[in-house]
Amino acid sequence: MRRYFIILLYAAIGMGGCNKDADMPVSPALSYLMVYNGSPDFYGANSMALVNNSLYGTRGYNENGAGLVGAFNFSRYSFIDTGLYRIAFTDSTRQPAQAAKISERLLSFENQQHYTVYLLDSLGFFDILYTQDDVAPDAAKAKIRLLHLSPDAGKVYLRIDTALIGAIQNVGFRKVTDYTAVTPDIKPGIRIMFKDEAGEERTLVRKSFPLEAGKCYTMILRGYKVPADGNVNKTINLSTITNF
Repeated sequence: MRRYFIILLYAAIGMGGCNKDADMPVSPALSYLMVYNGSPDFYGANSMALVNNSLYGTRGYNENGAGLVGAFNFSRYSFIDTGLYRIAFTDSTRQPAQAAKISERLLSFENQQHYTVYLLDSLGFFDILYTQDDVAPDAAKAKIRLLHLSPDAGKVYLRIDTALIGAIQNVGFRKVTDYTAVTPDIKPGIRIMFKDEAGEERTLVRKSFPLEAGKCYTMILRGYKVPADGNVNKTINLSTITNF
C-alpha cells in the first residue's frame, strides 16, 4: 500500500509540473536598439538621446554607447519594448527639462528586430536617421554596407583593394546601402572613392580592418571634407561597427 501511495504521489508531481510548463508566460515582445552620434558639432561635447522624453543615454561625436567608434568596433544594442517611440536628441547634457531638443522623430520598432538610430547634421541643421540592421549572415562571406553622413563629400563609391564593389556606388549624403557579400580578408584596403570635377577617380578615405566570414558590418562615412571652423578633428573619416 505504501509503495502504491508513493507511485501516485510521483504521478501527481509530474502532472503538476506539466501543467506548470503549459502555463509558462509567453516571452515579451522586444526590439534591440543602438544609438550613434554622427554629428561633428558634438566633438568634445555630448547630446542626450531621449526616448519618449526620458533619458536613454548620452553620446558624444562618433560614439555608440561603448566609447568612440574607430575603424573596427562592436555593436552596442540594448533591449527596448516594441512599438512607436518619440526619439529625440538635445543640444547639451543639462537636465532633460532644461536642454533644448535639436531633432525629434517618431520611430516604430518591431519584435526581435535590431535598429540603429543616428544623429547627423549639415552645418547645424540636425536630423535623425535610422536603419534596420538584421541580415542573414553568410558562412563563407563577410557582409558590408555603407552609411553616408558626410555633408560635403558628395556621392561616393567603394573599392576593396582594386575591386569595385558594385552594390556600393553613387551613395549620397543621408543614404545607406543594402548589405552586400564580399570576400573575407585579414587586411583589405577599403577605399571610399569619388570623381573630381575632371572626372578623375580620387580616394577620399582609406582604411584597413579585418572582414571575417559570417560577420556583418556597417561602415559610416562621417565628418567634413572642409570643416567650417577648421577643426581637424571634424575632418572626414570612416568608422565601422560590427553589427553581428
